Amino acid sequence: MEVTIRALTPADIPAYRDIRLESLRLHPDCFGANYEEQRQQPTMHFERCIASQSPQHTMLGAFEGLGAFEGEQLVGLCGVSELENRTVLLTQMYVKSRCQGTGVGVALIDAARHTAAEKHQACVLQLDVYPHNLAAKHRYEKAGFQVTGQTADELIMTLRLP
Repeated sequence: MEVTIRALTPADIPAYRDIRLESLRLHPDCFGANYEEQRQQPTMHFERCIASQSPQHTMLGAFEGLGAFEGEQLVGLCGVSELENRTVLLTQMYVKSRCQGTGVGVALIDAARHTAAEKHQACVLQLDVYPHNLAAKHRYEKAGFQVTGQTADELIMTLRLP
């Protein structure tokens, strides 16, 4: 599957909201946010970041082209947020089920790695994953992430950037 990965712009906010809510509705056990609470928010956190084009937060989208007249469709996303000590957090990773296994997730992680290093000058890309989410943990390990810590609820995985 051929996709284009790019940072979301204010024009992408409705598509972002749709796919973010889909991720929370279909996979409530994989995210720290609640579908119903987020759905009722007039503006979600990353919607504000996208609208303001925040320099500390980048939401990347994977777009599938549907043809010259049909435009493009957002089929995956992941956020990159600056923490401290040149560390960037990978968050809200999601790929629509029909696109899983096609390389979209790998492309998003590669874009996040590049964005973290180039735009945010990070040395470490970090993410949190629930221990029961074995498929995601395996995909992250395949991408080079290693478990480097654990909170009460989540594994902390990191990837050193060149």
